[in-house]
Amino acid sequence: MSSSKKEKELDALIIDGYVDEPSQLGVPPYLSPEPRYTAGMLEKNRQNWQYKTIDQIRQTKISKTKNLLVYGGVTVPGNYLGGKPLTKQEAKKLAKTPATTYLAGPLARYQDIPGYDYKIKKDLSASFNDHLNGNRTDRWKTQKEREQWTQNSTKIIKKHPTPKKALMIEIELYRGCPRYYKDGCSFCTEPYYGKPVFREQKDVSEEIQAYNKKGVTHFRIGAQSCTISYKAKHIGEKDPPTPRPQEIKKLFKQIWRKTPTLEVLHLDNANPAIIAKHPNKSQKIIKTLVKKTTPGNVLALGLETADKEIIQKNNLNTTPQQTHRAIELINKHGKQRGKNGLPKLLPGLNFLSGLHGETKQTYQKNHEFLKKIKKQNLWLRRTNIRKVLSRKQKFKLELEHKREHHRFKQKTRQQIDKPMLKKIAPTATTLKNVYIEKTTQNQSLGRQIATYPLLIKIPNKLPKNTFQNIAITDHKPRSLRGIKHPLKINQASYQQIKNLPYTNNKKAAELFQNKPITTEKLKKTYNKQELKKIQKITKTNP
Repeated sequence: MSSSKKEKELDALIIDGYVDEPSQLGVPPYLSPEPRYTAGMLEKNRQNWQYKTIDQIRQTKISKTKNLLVYGGVTVPGNYLGGKPLTKQEAKKLAKTPATTYLAGPLARYQDIPGYDYKIKKDLSASFNDHLNGNRTDRWKTQKEREQWTQNSTKIIKKHPTPKKALMIEIELYRGCPRYYKDGCSFCTEPYYGKPVFREQKDVSEEIQAYNKKGVTHFRIGAQSCTISYKAKHIGEKDPPTPRPQEIKKLFKQIWRKTPTLEVLHLDNANPAIIAKHPNKSQKIIKTLVKKTTPGNVLALGLETADKEIIQKNNLNTTPQQTHRAIELINKHGKQRGKNGLPKLLPGLNFLSGLHGETKQTYQKNHEFLKKIKKQNLWLRRTNIRKVLSRKQKFKLELEHKREHHRFKQKTRQQIDKPMLKKIAPTATTLKNVYIEKTTQNQSLGRQIATYPLLIKIPNKLPKNTFQNIAITDHKPRSLRGIKHPLKINQASYQQIKNLPYTNNKKAAELFQNKPITTEKLKKTYNKQELKKIQKITKTNP
Protein backbone atom coordinates (compact mmCIF):
# COMPACT_ATOMS: atom_id res chain seq x y z
CA MET A 1 0.00 0.00 0.00
CA SER A 2 1.55 3.30 -1.06
CA SER A 3 1.67 6.13 1.45
CA SER A 4 -0.45 9.26 1.04
CA LYS A 5 -0.89 12.60 2.83
CA LYS A 6 -3.96 11.30 4.64
CA GLU A 7 -2.28 8.11 5.72
CA LYS A 8 -1.47 8.02 9.42
CA GLU A 9 2.19 7.50 10.16
CA LEU A 10 2.93 4.12 11.72
CA ASP A 11 4.83 3.83 14.97
CA ALA A 12 6.50 0.68 13.67
CA LEU A 13 6.55 -1.46 10.54
CA ILE A 14 7.77 -5.06 10.86
CA ILE A 15 9.29 -6.44 7.67
CA ASP A 16 9.52 -10.21 7.84
CA GLY A 17 12.46 -11.21 5.65
CA TYR A 18 12.01 -14.84 6.77
CA VAL A 19 14.36 -17.07 8.71
CA ASP A 20 15.50 -20.58 7.93
CA GLU A 21 17.68 -21.91 10.74
CA PRO A 22 18.64 -25.41 11.94
CA SER A 23 15.71 -25.37 14.35
CA GLN A 24 13.05 -23.12 12.84
CA LEU A 25 11.30 -22.32 9.59
CA GLY A 26 9.89 -18.95 8.60
CA VAL A 27 9.39 -18.93 4.82
CA PRO A 28 5.65 -19.09 3.96
CA PRO A 29 3.51 -20.99 4.64
CA TYR A 30 5.50 -20.99 7.92
CA LEU A 31 5.32 -18.02 10.28
CA SER A 32 8.23 -17.97 12.73
CA PRO A 33 8.01 -16.93 16.40
CA GLU A 34 10.02 -13.69 16.63
CA PRO A 35 7.92 -11.56 14.21
CA ARG A 36 4.85 -12.70 16.18
CA TYR A 37 6.43 -11.84 19.53
CA THR A 38 7.40 -8.44 18.14
CA ALA A 39 3.83 -7.82 16.97
CA GLY A 40 2.54 -8.84 20.39
CA MET A 41 4.97 -6.51 22.10
CA LEU A 42 3.87 -3.60 19.89
CA GLU A 43 0.21 -4.40 20.53
CA LYS A 44 0.79 -4.51 24.29
CA ASN A 45 2.56 -1.14 24.09
CA ARG A 46 -0.43 0.25 22.16
CA GLN A 47 1.64 1.12 19.13
CA ASN A 48 0.21 1.77 15.68
CA TRP A 49 1.98 -1.06 13.87
CA GLN A 50 1.91 -2.98 10.63
CA TYR A 51 3.43 -6.27 9.46
CA LYS A 52 4.57 -7.02 5.91
CA THR A 53 6.51 -9.90 4.41
CA ILE A 54 9.44 -9.11 2.16
CA ASP A 55 7.43 -10.53 -0.76
CA GLN A 56 4.71 -7.94 -0.07
CA ILE A 57 7.31 -5.17 0.17
CA ARG A 58 8.68 -6.13 -3.25
CA GLN A 59 5.22 -5.41 -4.69
CA THR A 60 4.49 -2.12 -2.90
CA LYS A 61 5.97 1.02 -1.42
CA ILE A 62 6.89 1.08 2.25
CA SER A 63 4.33 2.76 4.46
CA LYS A 64 5.39 5.90 6.28
CA THR A 65 6.73 4.83 9.65
CA LYS A 66 8.77 6.12 12.58
CA ASN A 67 10.54 2.80 13.07
CA LEU A 68 11.40 0.14 10.52
CA LEU A 69 11.99 -3.30 12.06
CA VAL A 70 13.67 -5.67 9.59
CA TYR A 71 13.95 -9.29 10.64
CA GLY A 72 15.35 -12.30 8.77
CA GLY A 73 18.28 -14.42 7.75
CA VAL A 74 18.91 -17.84 6.25
CA THR A 75 21.59 -20.04 7.84
CA VAL A 76 20.47 -23.31 6.20
CA PRO A 77 19.60 -22.32 2.61
CA GLY A 78 16.95 -24.29 0.75
CA ASN A 79 14.69 -24.16 -2.29
CA TYR A 80 11.48 -22.28 -1.53
CA LEU A 81 8.04 -22.31 -3.12
CA GLY A 82 6.08 -20.05 -0.78
CA GLY A 83 8.40 -17.04 -0.73
CA LYS A 84 11.88 -15.67 -1.38
CA PRO A 85 13.97 -14.73 1.69
CA LEU A 86 15.36 -11.22 2.07
CA THR A 87 18.76 -10.90 0.40
CA LYS A 88 21.74 -8.98 1.71
CA GLN A 89 21.40 -6.43 -1.12
CA GLU A 90 17.72 -5.87 -0.35
CA ALA A 91 18.53 -5.41 3.33
CA LYS A 92 21.04 -2.70 2.40
CA LYS A 93 18.36 -0.85 0.43
CA LEU A 94 15.87 -1.04 3.29
CA ALA A 95 18.41 0.64 5.55
CA LYS A 96 17.94 3.82 3.48
CA THR A 97 14.27 4.12 4.50
CA PRO A 98 13.53 7.53 6.14
CA ALA A 99 12.88 6.08 9.58
CA THR A 100 14.82 4.82 12.56
CA THR A 101 15.99 1.46 11.23
CA TYR A 102 16.57 -1.80 13.06
CA LEU A 103 18.05 -5.03 11.68
CA ALA A 104 17.55 -8.27 13.60
CA GLY A 105 17.82 -12.03 13.21
CA PRO A 106 20.67 -14.01 11.58
CA LEU A 107 21.24 -11.14 9.12
CA ALA A 108 22.23 -8.90 12.03
CA ARG A 109 24.22 -11.59 13.83
CA TYR A 110 26.30 -12.96 11.00
CA GLN A 111 26.22 -10.55 8.07
CA ASP A 112 27.98 -7.23 7.66
CA ILE A 113 25.13 -5.02 6.43
CA PRO A 114 25.75 -1.27 6.75
CA GLY A 115 23.31 1.59 7.16
CA TYR A 116 21.08 0.54 10.04
CA ASP A 117 20.70 2.70 13.11
CA TYR A 118 20.59 -0.38 15.33
CA LYS A 119 21.59 -3.99 14.84
CA ILE A 120 19.82 -6.29 17.27
CA LYS A 121 21.77 -9.52 17.69
CA LYS A 122 19.49 -10.98 20.33
CA ASP A 123 15.69 -10.58 20.45
CA LEU A 124 14.10 -7.83 18.40
CA SER A 125 10.95 -7.92 20.56
CA ALA A 126 12.76 -7.44 23.87
CA SER A 127 15.24 -4.88 22.62
CA PHE A 128 12.71 -2.69 20.84
CA ASN A 129 10.43 -2.86 23.88
CA ASP A 130 13.28 -1.28 25.87
CA HIS A 131 13.96 1.26 23.11
CA LEU A 132 10.36 2.42 23.36
CA ASN A 133 11.05 3.15 27.02
CA GLY A 134 14.31 4.99 26.33
CA ASN A 135 16.67 2.12 27.16
CA ARG A 136 19.10 1.12 24.42
CA THR A 137 19.56 -2.59 25.04
CA ASP A 138 20.25 -5.76 23.09
CA ARG A 139 18.92 -8.67 25.13
CA TRP A 140 16.89 -11.88 25.16
CA LYS A 141 13.24 -11.73 26.15
CA THR A 142 12.25 -13.13 29.52
CA GLN A 143 9.87 -16.06 29.83
CA LYS A 144 7.22 -13.74 31.27
CA GLU A 145 7.54 -11.36 28.32
CA ARG A 146 7.30 -14.20 25.80
CA GLU A 147 4.03 -15.47 27.21
CA GLN A 148 2.54 -11.97 27.54
CA TRP A 149 3.44 -11.00 23.99
CA THR A 150 2.31 -14.20 22.31
CA GLN A 151 -1.19 -13.73 23.69
CA ASN A 152 -1.23 -10.23 22.13
CA SER A 153 0.18 -11.33 18.78
CA THR A 154 -2.70 -13.08 17.00
CA LYS A 155 -3.69 -10.01 14.93
CA ILE A 156 -0.65 -10.74 12.78
CA ILE A 157 -2.41 -13.56 10.92
CA LYS A 158 -4.81 -11.09 9.28
CA LYS A 159 -1.81 -9.23 7.90
CA HIS A 160 0.02 -12.30 6.57
CA PRO A 161 -0.45 -12.95 2.82
CA THR A 162 -0.85 -16.72 3.26
CA PRO A 163 -4.53 -17.58 3.82
CA LYS A 164 -5.02 -18.69 7.41
CA LYS A 165 -6.42 -22.01 6.18
CA ALA A 166 -2.91 -22.79 4.88
CA LEU A 167 -0.76 -20.93 7.42
CA MET A 168 1.64 -23.03 9.52
CA ILE A 169 2.47 -21.43 12.87
CA GLU A 170 5.95 -22.27 14.13
CA ILE A 171 5.75 -22.82 17.89
CA GLU A 172 8.82 -22.33 20.05
CA LEU A 173 9.27 -25.14 22.59
CA TYR A 174 12.67 -23.97 23.75
CA ARG A 175 15.74 -22.32 22.32
CA GLY A 176 19.34 -23.27 22.72
CA CYS A 177 21.15 -26.58 22.71
CA PRO A 178 21.56 -29.12 25.56
CA ARG A 179 25.22 -29.29 24.47
CA TYR A 180 25.72 -25.56 24.99
CA TYR A 181 28.31 -26.22 27.70
CA LYS A 182 30.40 -28.16 25.17
CA ASP A 183 30.08 -25.33 22.62
CA GLY A 184 27.83 -27.46 20.41
CA CYS A 185 28.56 -28.62 16.87
CA SER A 186 31.14 -26.61 14.94
CA PHE A 187 28.63 -25.24 12.42
CA CYS A 188 25.50 -24.72 14.53
CA THR A 189 23.94 -21.46 15.69
CA GLU A 190 21.89 -22.94 18.55
CA PRO A 191 24.59 -22.65 21.27
CA TYR A 192 24.43 -18.88 20.65
CA TYR A 193 21.11 -18.90 22.53
CA GLY A 194 22.76 -20.38 25.63
CA LYS A 195 21.35 -22.89 28.10
CA PRO A 196 17.91 -24.14 27.08
CA VAL A 197 15.01 -22.54 28.92
CA PHE A 198 11.94 -24.73 28.48
CA ARG A 199 8.46 -23.33 28.07
CA GLU A 200 5.75 -24.78 30.25
CA GLN A 201 3.17 -27.11 28.71
CA LYS A 202 0.42 -24.72 29.75
CA ASP A 203 2.01 -21.82 27.87
CA VAL A 204 2.63 -23.80 24.68
CA SER A 205 -0.91 -25.18 24.63
CA GLU A 206 -2.42 -21.74 25.30
CA GLU A 207 -0.46 -20.20 22.41
CA ILE A 208 -1.76 -22.88 20.04
CA GLN A 209 -5.26 -22.37 21.41
CA ALA A 210 -5.08 -18.59 20.89
CA TYR A 211 -4.16 -18.97 17.21
CA ASN A 212 -6.63 -21.78 16.70
CA LYS A 213 -9.42 -19.50 17.93
CA LYS A 214 -8.46 -17.12 15.09
CA GLY A 215 -8.86 -19.90 12.53
CA VAL A 216 -5.36 -21.41 12.26
CA THR A 217 -5.37 -25.22 12.24
CA HIS A 218 -1.76 -26.08 11.28
CA PHE A 219 1.08 -25.97 13.82
CA ARG A 220 4.69 -27.05 13.89
CA ILE A 221 6.51 -27.40 17.19
CA GLY A 222 9.89 -26.25 15.95
CA ALA A 223 12.50 -23.78 17.17
CA GLN A 224 14.19 -26.43 19.30
CA SER A 225 17.34 -28.47 18.71
CA CYS A 226 15.89 -31.76 20.02
CA THR A 227 12.26 -32.63 20.73
CA ILE A 228 13.27 -35.67 22.82
CA SER A 229 15.30 -33.39 25.14
CA TYR A 230 12.30 -31.27 26.17
CA LYS A 231 12.53 -30.84 29.96
CA ALA A 232 15.16 -33.58 30.10
CA LYS A 233 17.18 -34.23 33.26
CA HIS A 234 20.88 -33.41 33.59
CA ILE A 235 20.93 -30.55 31.04
CA GLY A 236 24.42 -29.07 31.23
CA GLU A 237 25.71 -32.09 33.15
CA LYS A 238 25.44 -35.06 30.82
CA ASP A 239 25.64 -35.42 27.06
CA PRO A 240 23.09 -36.50 26.06
CA PRO A 241 20.73 -35.70 28.94
CA THR A 242 18.09 -38.10 30.26
CA PRO A 243 14.69 -37.81 28.57
CA ARG A 244 11.46 -37.49 30.55
CA PRO A 245 8.63 -39.18 28.62
CA GLN A 246 5.96 -38.02 31.06
CA GLU A 247 6.72 -34.34 30.33
CA ILE A 248 6.27 -34.81 26.57
CA LYS A 249 3.10 -36.83 27.11
CA LYS A 250 1.77 -34.02 29.32
CA LEU A 251 2.58 -31.46 26.61
CA PHE A 252 0.56 -33.19 23.90
CA LYS A 253 -2.26 -34.09 26.24
CA GLN A 254 -2.73 -30.41 27.08
CA ILE A 255 -2.49 -29.32 23.44
CA TRP A 256 -5.23 -31.69 22.28
CA ARG A 257 -7.44 -30.98 25.27
CA LYS A 258 -7.44 -27.26 24.51
CA THR A 259 -7.52 -27.53 20.69
CA PRO A 260 -9.18 -30.80 19.65
CA THR A 261 -9.85 -29.59 16.08
CA LEU A 262 -6.23 -29.25 14.90
CA GLU A 263 -5.64 -30.51 11.38
CA VAL A 264 -1.84 -30.64 11.48
CA LEU A 265 0.48 -30.93 14.48
CA HIS A 266 4.06 -31.67 13.46
CA LEU A 267 7.59 -31.45 14.88
CA ASP A 268 11.17 -30.92 13.89
CA ASN A 269 14.50 -32.06 15.29
CA ALA A 270 15.73 -34.93 17.44
CA ASN A 271 19.23 -35.85 18.57
CA PRO A 272 19.86 -39.52 17.61
CA ALA A 273 22.30 -39.92 20.52
CA ILE A 274 19.66 -39.39 23.19
CA ILE A 275 17.37 -41.94 21.49
CA ALA A 276 20.15 -44.53 21.21
CA LYS A 277 21.48 -44.05 24.75
CA HIS A 278 18.04 -44.06 26.36
CA PRO A 279 16.06 -46.45 24.11
CA ASN A 280 13.33 -47.39 26.60
CA LYS A 281 12.47 -43.83 27.59
CA SER A 282 12.82 -42.67 23.98
CA GLN A 283 10.49 -45.40 22.72
CA LYS A 284 7.83 -44.14 25.11
CA ILE A 285 8.27 -40.65 23.65
CA ILE A 286 8.19 -41.94 20.06
CA LYS A 287 4.95 -43.82 20.80
CA THR A 288 3.47 -40.58 22.18
CA LEU A 289 4.54 -38.69 19.05
CA VAL A 290 3.02 -41.33 16.77
CA LYS A 291 -0.25 -41.19 18.68
CA LYS A 292 -0.46 -37.47 19.47
CA THR A 293 0.85 -35.82 16.29
CA THR A 294 -0.74 -35.98 12.84
CA PRO A 295 0.43 -38.25 9.96
CA GLY A 296 3.22 -37.18 7.64
CA ASN A 297 5.32 -36.07 10.59
CA VAL A 298 9.14 -36.10 10.48
CA LEU A 299 11.85 -36.19 13.14
CA ALA A 300 14.94 -34.70 11.49
CA LEU A 301 18.13 -36.37 12.73
CA GLY A 302 21.40 -34.47 12.46
CA LEU A 303 23.99 -37.14 11.67
CA GLU A 304 25.86 -34.62 9.43
CA THR A 305 28.55 -37.20 8.54
CA ALA A 306 29.20 -40.92 8.87
CA ASP A 307 32.96 -40.31 9.12
CA LYS A 308 33.96 -40.86 12.77
CA GLU A 309 37.14 -38.78 12.51
CA ILE A 310 35.17 -35.80 11.18
CA ILE A 311 32.60 -36.24 13.96
CA GLN A 312 35.36 -35.76 16.54
CA LYS A 313 37.02 -32.85 14.76
CA ASN A 314 33.71 -30.96 14.54
CA ASN A 315 32.38 -31.82 18.00
CA LEU A 316 29.27 -33.41 16.48
CA ASN A 317 26.57 -34.88 18.68
CA THR A 318 26.02 -38.40 17.33
CA THR A 319 27.70 -41.41 15.74
CA PRO A 320 26.56 -43.52 12.76
CA GLN A 321 25.72 -46.39 15.13
CA GLN A 322 23.57 -44.16 17.33
CA THR A 323 21.81 -42.67 14.32
CA HIS A 324 21.17 -46.11 12.88
CA ARG A 325 19.57 -47.20 16.17
CA ALA A 326 17.39 -44.06 16.25
CA ILE A 327 16.23 -44.70 12.67
CA GLU A 328 15.31 -48.28 13.64
CA LEU A 329 13.23 -47.19 16.63
CA ILE A 330 11.34 -44.47 14.74
CA ASN A 331 10.62 -46.89 11.88
CA LYS A 332 9.44 -49.56 14.31
CA HIS A 333 6.64 -47.37 15.64
CA GLY A 334 6.02 -44.78 12.91
CA LYS A 335 5.73 -46.62 9.56
CA GLN A 336 1.97 -47.17 9.79
CA ARG A 337 0.08 -45.17 7.15
CA GLY A 338 -2.16 -42.40 8.43
CA LYS A 339 -5.41 -40.89 7.21
CA ASN A 340 -3.68 -38.29 4.98
CA GLY A 341 -1.96 -41.04 2.97
CA LEU A 342 1.53 -40.82 4.49
CA PRO A 343 3.22 -42.81 7.29
CA LYS A 344 2.59 -41.38 10.73
CA LEU A 345 6.17 -40.60 11.80
CA LEU A 346 9.43 -41.16 9.92
CA PRO A 347 13.01 -40.00 10.42
CA GLY A 348 14.68 -37.41 8.25
CA LEU A 349 18.46 -37.31 7.90
CA ASN A 350 20.80 -34.34 7.58
CA PHE A 351 24.26 -34.40 5.97
CA LEU A 352 26.75 -31.52 5.78
CA SER A 353 29.43 -31.10 3.14
CA GLY A 354 32.46 -28.99 3.98
CA LEU A 355 32.97 -29.94 7.62
CA HIS A 356 36.43 -29.30 9.02
CA GLY A 357 38.92 -32.01 8.06
CA GLU A 358 36.72 -33.97 5.66
CA THR A 359 38.31 -36.03 2.86
CA LYS A 360 37.11 -37.61 -0.37
CA GLN A 361 36.56 -40.83 1.59
CA THR A 362 34.08 -39.02 3.87
CA TYR A 363 31.51 -38.97 1.07
CA GLN A 364 31.94 -42.67 0.40
CA LYS A 365 31.32 -43.40 4.10
CA ASN A 366 28.16 -41.30 3.95
CA HIS A 367 26.90 -43.25 0.94
CA GLU A 368 27.71 -46.60 2.52
CA PHE A 369 25.68 -45.60 5.58
CA LEU A 370 22.66 -44.78 3.40
CA LYS A 371 23.01 -48.03 1.43
CA LYS A 372 22.88 -49.96 4.71
CA ILE A 373 19.69 -48.15 5.78
CA LYS A 374 18.07 -48.91 2.42
CA LYS A 375 19.14 -52.57 2.46
CA GLN A 376 17.46 -53.09 5.84
CA ASN A 377 14.17 -51.61 4.51
CA LEU A 378 14.34 -48.68 6.92
CA TRP A 379 12.55 -45.60 5.58
CA LEU A 380 13.88 -42.06 5.51
CA ARG A 381 11.29 -39.42 4.76
CA ARG A 382 13.93 -36.96 3.54
CA THR A 383 17.70 -36.81 3.11
CA ASN A 384 18.96 -33.25 3.33
CA ILE A 385 22.45 -32.61 1.90
CA ARG A 386 23.75 -29.08 2.14
CA LYS A 387 26.97 -27.11 2.24
CA VAL A 388 28.16 -26.12 5.69
CA LEU A 389 28.01 -22.53 6.84
CA SER A 390 30.26 -22.03 9.83
CA ARG A 391 29.20 -19.70 12.65
CA LYS A 392 32.88 -19.33 13.53
CA GLN A 393 33.75 -18.17 10.01
CA LYS A 394 30.86 -15.72 9.73
CA PHE A 395 29.02 -18.09 7.40
CA LYS A 396 31.49 -18.38 4.57
CA LEU A 397 31.16 -21.49 2.46
CA GLU A 398 33.84 -24.04 3.27
CA LEU A 399 33.57 -26.66 0.53
CA GLU A 400 36.81 -28.18 -0.70
CA HIS A 401 35.63 -31.39 -2.34
CA LYS A 402 32.99 -30.01 -4.71
CA ARG A 403 33.08 -32.93 -7.12
CA GLU A 404 32.55 -35.48 -4.35
CA HIS A 405 29.76 -33.37 -2.85
CA HIS A 406 27.85 -33.25 -6.14
CA ARG A 407 28.46 -36.93 -6.87
CA PHE A 408 27.23 -37.91 -3.38
CA LYS A 409 24.16 -35.74 -3.83
CA GLN A 410 23.33 -37.23 -7.24
CA LYS A 411 23.80 -40.83 -6.04
CA THR A 412 21.66 -40.17 -2.98
CA ARG A 413 18.82 -38.68 -5.03
CA GLN A 414 18.73 -41.55 -7.54
CA GLN A 415 19.76 -44.55 -5.45
CA ILE A 416 18.26 -43.63 -2.07
CA ASP A 417 15.63 -40.88 -2.22
CA LYS A 418 13.66 -42.09 -5.23
CA PRO A 419 13.35 -45.72 -4.04
CA MET A 420 12.39 -44.44 -0.57
CA LEU A 421 9.63 -42.24 -1.99
CA LYS A 422 8.22 -45.20 -3.92
CA LYS A 423 7.78 -47.01 -0.60
CA ILE A 424 6.55 -44.02 1.38
CA ALA A 425 4.01 -42.87 -1.25
CA PRO A 426 3.49 -45.81 -3.66
CA THR A 427 1.85 -45.41 -7.04
CA ALA A 428 -1.94 -44.91 -6.71
CA THR A 429 -1.65 -43.71 -3.08
CA THR A 430 -4.05 -40.84 -2.46
CA LEU A 431 -2.50 -37.93 -0.56
CA LYS A 432 -5.28 -35.91 1.02
CA ASN A 433 -5.56 -32.14 1.54
CA VAL A 434 -2.85 -31.09 -0.89
CA TYR A 435 -2.73 -27.29 -0.96
CA ILE A 436 -2.42 -25.86 -4.48
CA GLU A 437 0.17 -23.07 -4.25
CA LYS A 438 1.09 -22.25 -7.86
CA THR A 439 -0.61 -22.81 -11.19
CA THR A 440 0.05 -22.31 -14.89
CA GLN A 441 -2.22 -23.14 -17.80
CA ASN A 442 -0.97 -26.74 -17.94
CA GLN A 443 0.39 -27.48 -14.47
CA SER A 444 -0.27 -27.05 -10.76
CA LEU A 445 2.16 -27.29 -7.84
CA GLY A 446 0.87 -28.41 -4.47
CA ARG A 447 2.01 -29.60 -1.06
CA GLN A 448 0.34 -30.88 2.05
CA ILE A 449 0.74 -28.44 4.95
CA ALA A 450 3.46 -30.24 6.86
CA THR A 451 6.85 -30.01 8.55
CA TYR A 452 8.69 -31.18 5.39
CA PRO A 453 6.02 -31.37 2.69
CA LEU A 454 6.45 -33.30 -0.55
CA LEU A 455 6.11 -31.19 -3.69
CA ILE A 456 3.55 -32.65 -6.11
CA LYS A 457 3.35 -31.66 -9.78
CA ILE A 458 -0.09 -32.07 -11.34
CA PRO A 459 -0.51 -31.99 -15.18
CA ASN A 460 -3.43 -29.57 -15.33
CA LYS A 461 -4.59 -26.30 -13.84
CA LEU A 462 -6.39 -26.60 -10.51
CA PRO A 463 -7.90 -23.71 -8.51
CA LYS A 464 -5.15 -21.92 -6.60
CA ASN A 465 -5.34 -21.79 -2.78
CA THR A 466 -7.61 -24.83 -2.65
CA PHE A 467 -7.14 -28.22 -1.01
CA GLN A 468 -7.30 -31.27 -3.28
CA ASN A 469 -6.90 -35.03 -2.95
CA ILE A 470 -4.14 -36.18 -5.30
CA ALA A 471 -3.40 -39.73 -6.48
CA ILE A 472 0.32 -40.41 -6.99
CA THR A 473 1.30 -41.46 -10.52
CA ASP A 474 5.10 -41.14 -10.61
CA HIS A 475 8.15 -40.45 -8.47
CA LYS A 476 11.13 -38.14 -8.83
CA PRO A 477 14.04 -38.02 -6.35
CA ARG A 478 12.65 -35.02 -4.45
CA SER A 479 9.06 -34.71 -5.63
CA LEU A 480 6.01 -36.59 -6.83
CA ARG A 481 3.70 -36.52 -9.83
CA GLY A 482 -0.01 -36.86 -9.33
CA ILE A 483 -3.57 -36.45 -10.64
CA LYS A 484 -6.63 -35.11 -8.88
CA HIS A 485 -8.46 -37.99 -7.24
CA PRO A 486 -10.70 -39.48 -8.41
CA LEU A 487 -9.82 -39.00 -12.09
CA LYS A 488 -12.98 -38.99 -14.20
CA ILE A 489 -11.28 -40.81 -17.02
CA ASN A 490 -13.92 -40.13 -19.68
CA GLN A 491 -13.66 -36.40 -18.97
CA ALA A 492 -9.86 -36.41 -18.73
CA SER A 493 -7.58 -34.58 -21.14
CA TYR A 494 -4.99 -36.38 -23.20
CA GLN A 495 -2.31 -34.92 -20.94
CA GLN A 496 -3.99 -36.34 -17.82
CA ILE A 497 -4.37 -39.78 -19.38
CA LYS A 498 -0.75 -39.71 -20.54
CA ASN A 499 0.31 -39.03 -16.94
CA LEU A 500 -1.38 -42.15 -15.63
CA PRO A 501 1.14 -44.77 -14.48
CA TYR A 502 2.22 -47.42 -17.02
CA THR A 503 0.88 -45.24 -19.84
CA ASN A 504 3.04 -44.23 -22.81
CA ASN A 505 2.04 -41.84 -25.60
CA LYS A 506 0.59 -44.64 -27.75
CA LYS A 507 -1.63 -46.03 -24.97
CA ALA A 508 -2.79 -42.56 -24.01
CA ALA A 509 -3.71 -41.69 -27.61
CA GLU A 510 -5.67 -44.92 -28.07
CA LEU A 511 -7.64 -44.40 -24.87
CA PHE A 512 -8.26 -40.71 -25.50
CA GLN A 513 -9.41 -41.21 -29.09
CA ASN A 514 -11.71 -44.12 -28.28
CA LYS A 515 -13.93 -42.78 -25.51
CA PRO A 516 -15.95 -43.86 -23.66
CA ILE A 517 -13.22 -45.78 -21.84
CA THR A 518 -14.76 -48.93 -20.44
CA THR A 519 -13.40 -51.50 -17.99
CA GLU A 520 -12.94 -53.88 -20.93
CA LYS A 521 -10.78 -51.35 -22.77
CA LEU A 522 -8.69 -50.84 -19.62
CA LYS A 523 -8.23 -54.61 -19.28
CA LYS A 524 -6.88 -54.75 -22.85
CA THR A 525 -4.51 -51.81 -22.19
CA TYR A 526 -3.00 -52.82 -18.82
CA ASN A 527 -1.98 -56.04 -17.11
CA LYS A 528 -3.73 -57.17 -13.92
CA GLN A 529 -1.38 -55.45 -11.50
CA GLU A 530 -1.37 -52.23 -13.50
CA LEU A 531 -5.15 -52.27 -13.88
CA LYS A 532 -5.60 -52.52 -10.12
CA LYS A 533 -3.72 -49.25 -9.60
CA ILE A 534 -5.41 -47.49 -12.52
CA GLN A 535 -8.79 -48.39 -11.05
CA LYS A 536 -7.66 -47.15 -7.63
CA ILE A 537 -6.83 -43.76 -9.17
CA THR A 538 -10.23 -43.53 -10.88
CA LYS A 539 -12.28 -44.98 -8.01
CA THR A 540 -14.42 -42.55 -6.00
CA ASN A 541 -13.56 -43.90 -2.54
CA PRO A 542 -9.82 -44.61 -2.07
